[in-house]
Amino acid sequence: MEAENGNMPTINIPLFVKNMGHKILHFILNLEEDQAIEVCEGRYELDADRAEILNSFIGICRQLRMQGIDQGDVDFSVFHTLPQILQDERHIFNVWHENLGGGKAEPLSEDPLVKSASKIALEIYPLFLIKLPSNSHLFINTFSHLSSLTYKLEERGVLIDAIMNDVSMSKLFTNVGENDMDTHCQYMASSGRGGGIQLAVFPDTLVANAYELMKLRGEISQQALLSAVEETIQMLREIGEGNQIEVPAFVGFHNVGFDDFSEMDIESGKLRAYNDEILSLLPNEARPSTLGGENKVLGLLLEYKYPYKVKLGPQDDNNRWPPELEQARKQLETAKENLSFTLALAIDRSPPIGITQAWTLAFDPLSQGTSMSWSLRARSPMPHYLLKHNETEAVIYWSKLVNESNDEKIRLAIRRILSSINERMNPIDGFIDAIIAWENLFGGNAELSYRISVSIAKLLAEAQEERLEIQSKIVKFYTERSKIVHGVKEITHDVAIQKRDECLKIALEVVKKLYEDHHELLIDADRSKKLALL
Repeated sequence: MEAENGNMPTINIPLFVKNMGHKILHFILNLEEDQAIEVCEGRYELDADRAEILNSFIGICRQLRMQGIDQGDVDFSVFHTLPQILQDERHIFNVWHENLGGGKAEPLSEDPLVKSASKIALEIYPLFLIKLPSNSHLFINTFSHLSSLTYKLEERGVLIDAIMNDVSMSKLFTNVGENDMDTHCQYMASSGRGGGIQLAVFPDTLVANAYELMKLRGEISQQALLSAVEETIQMLREIGEGNQIEVPAFVGFHNVGFDDFSEMDIESGKLRAYNDEILSLLPNEARPSTLGGENKVLGLLLEYKYPYKVKLGPQDDNNRWPPELEQARKQLETAKENLSFTLALAIDRSPPIGITQAWTLAFDPLSQGTSMSWSLRARSPMPHYLLKHNETEAVIYWSKLVNESNDEKIRLAIRRILSSINERMNPIDGFIDAIIAWENLFGGNAELSYRISVSIAKLLAEAQEERLEIQSKIVKFYTERSKIVHGVKEITHDVAIQKRDECLKIALEVVKKLYEDHHELLIDADRSKKLALL
């Protein structure tokens, strides 16, 4: 919508309001996002009604800051008091938005539980748009400042009744007391997290977790929040029934980003580009770098389905889970490996492209404040890379082939290849790992270099002369590796990079041949003998 321009002067926005971000102004003033950005920058001329509301917002924030100075914590005063400002049982931000012509969003579902939770989520929604201070990390105590609003809403009582009247959701609370404070349950999740849930704070947990799920997927809107609320409730119902479910798990990677597109589906899940919403959830140590001049983020994230089950009620020491749940972490590790391996196979570059895992987060619908782990050393020995849209077909192809193949017999080789690509900062170590991958593929106890060189030559060439040339090259690499390992020879850093890259290129070409042309050899421990007989 266009704001009506009159003779009103632009308003000088104080820094403390700018720090809250333009999205809250976009909502309460019912402006387009680019107009809200211009308001923050003092470049947009508001009509009288919008100017009045903006001045009211600034005045409220300034007053709360003054109170905070007296109390010794400015941020606490602002962010914990703003949710309590209501008018006619509505938060003031929603009132302003609708007074300036903004529509009132309504729940999409007639399901009593979903509908009630959606009403609370929509009332809280504009408060989610405010950027929290950088020293208030969301995953430590997620949106606890918003509980003061939910407690003031009449809909909270409706939601609590809907929870306890719901056949599945009510089973989450094994101890039913006389009121919501006395109604609770102990639980232990297969993810390793556990604790207590209390009906009195459960509405806050439900809505805050739905918001986090929405934000991790990178879309911030009232409709996206409603979808996340419904998805979260369905997970909780399944948990109440004692069923095993799949929850979204997110893994962030660095060193590879998207150039001209933002997401794609692969066999193991969905790949997404980082955006401002996701970045705001991460601690500084887990954030990817940006390519200077192009404003391209050198990172991507994988959304993966993670098996999850909960034991409700009193807990004992025998918290053993079914094998498929015990294997969940291993499966996630394999998904990470397969993504890195897929990219190395799909993109023809020397050196191959490498990704480093930066952080992992498994969504937990029962716990407020989703648990996240991150690496302090997410560095890659390989140059960065930006994936282009015309390369997605190759990525999808190799993702499908790798994920659907029984390649357990060559997993040691794959891990050595990935170690060389993603972990070995010293290129000499990377060179050695690449040749160990050859050994894992074709090694044996006798005449090792011969068996390896013949196998690789047979796979990579048809003509006799070309095979002899490749075999000779492989033997030289293998001999040089032995001299380096035993301290007989030293090589420079640049030479080591060259040798590492050549050996990795050979390893990846060989693996491609196995997957595409000799699929039966992936599970054959005698693949080198059978190749010699071709």
